[in-house]
Amino acid sequence: MGKNNYKKLFNNSLIFAIGDIGSKGITLLLVPLYTFYLTQSEYGSIDIIQVTINLLIPILSLSIFEAVLRYVMDNEDISAVFTNGFIITLISSILAALISVIIYFITSNELIFYVSLIIVFQLFQSLCAQFIRGIGKVKVFAINGILIAFTIAFMNVVFIAWFKLGIKGYLLATIIGLLVSFIYINVSTNLVKYVKFSTINSSMSKTMLKYSVPLMPNSIMWWIINASSRYFILIFSGTFYNGLFAVAAKIPSILSIFNSIFFKAWQLSAIEEYKSNNKSVFFSKIFNFYQQFLFIVIAFILLALKKVLEFAISSDFYAAWKYIPLLLVAVLFSSFSSFLGTNYIASKETKGVFKSSVLGGITNITLNLITIPLFGVIGASISSMLSFFVMTIMRWQDTKKYIDIEYNYKNILLNFILLIINITIMYLNLTSLFEYTLQIIIISLVLLNNRTLLKSAIRLAKYKLRRKY
Repeated sequence: MGKNNYKKLFNNSLIFAIGDIGSKGITLLLVPLYTFYLTQSEYGSIDIIQVTINLLIPILSLSIFEAVLRYVMDNEDISAVFTNGFIITLISSILAALISVIIYFITSNELIFYVSLIIVFQLFQSLCAQFIRGIGKVKVFAINGILIAFTIAFMNVVFIAWFKLGIKGYLLATIIGLLVSFIYINVSTNLVKYVKFSTINSSMSKTMLKYSVPLMPNSIMWWIINASSRYFILIFSGTFYNGLFAVAAKIPSILSIFNSIFFKAWQLSAIEEYKSNNKSVFFSKIFNFYQQFLFIVIAFILLALKKVLEFAISSDFYAAWKYIPLLLVAVLFSSFSSFLGTNYIASKETKGVFKSSVLGGITNITLNLITIPLFGVIGASISSMLSFFVMTIMRWQDTKKYIDIEYNYKNILLNFILLIINITIMYLNLTSLFEYTLQIIIISLVLLNNRTLLKSAIRLAKYKLRRKY
């Protein structure tokens, strides 16, 4: 293992950053369009449809696209991996279509057919996207993310703003976006050449399904932890407080974007390095750098939080700030859990993913039932934080048998102490000047504690500048 591994991780992260930030930026720009041309009822229906699709994809596909990524990176017969994954996806698509027909006869809702097409196209799009990611076509993968977002955005303008098609227009735009994505991936990489029906065999399919099926409930449990709190808030506190929590949840999504970018690149590197004799050194160094990065970002978010909310949102929603600090800690533990979860992926022992995710989901539901009636909306923040903490502890203990990561406990402990002090300061109702003075002192200590990361970042920046000039 040499510097090339770190360089590859860094370069892949940059490529995925361009794709993720580009696609998410385009998606964000669509919000004014939706709120202007769609009624609240229509927008709510679209949200429910999208959430439902996101839940159904891992269930119907049996998460086979995750297995395709993993086994392709093992340098298996990539044609056999892709072809068997394709057949399983085809069967899933036929099943989805049949279910849609049955639902249509029961409900007579024509939107069912549009949703069915989206599911079918997304099943194949996910398969193809993970395959090209696995064979190293990360630039095509990133461009595809931007292309699909741009196409959907453009078609939404046409169908919703111009033709006034409402929900149907949104669904049509999504269908066209997925179709364009599928065509682009196939043209860019000539995927047809990897489909060889002679390589179909039940042994390969069973091996891939044994890996992917435990990942299916994992997606559902993560949805439970991230989304179920809103239903409990709705039941125990009402729609107003649900709105406050929805606003609060937007800020931690900044960290989630970083996580999405990093883990797409990290998963590739972790799989490639798993068979290396020096994997523990590599995994340890990356984890310790990443946790330092997260603590630094959280410190700056907390510093800017109240002032940003004063200018960015209505005063009616300003109270949402109270729920954000603990949600940031929840995302922090979620990040640790995801990093450790990659150890299961790399070792092909995905049963551990299932067990820890189920434990996290059960913990979340149980705590929501207790904390929200007792403490109100902040109980949801507490539940999310503790659920991901429990998942992190379980994975930390369980994955030691796969990879021996050397944690910088002293550094991590001091980071947590500074974070707790920072959050406590925010709840003390101090004067703004005194509060910000204390927070700046805390940030200085956080930067000092994590100077190893800062020094490495400065060295990398100097190296890049020297190469450029």
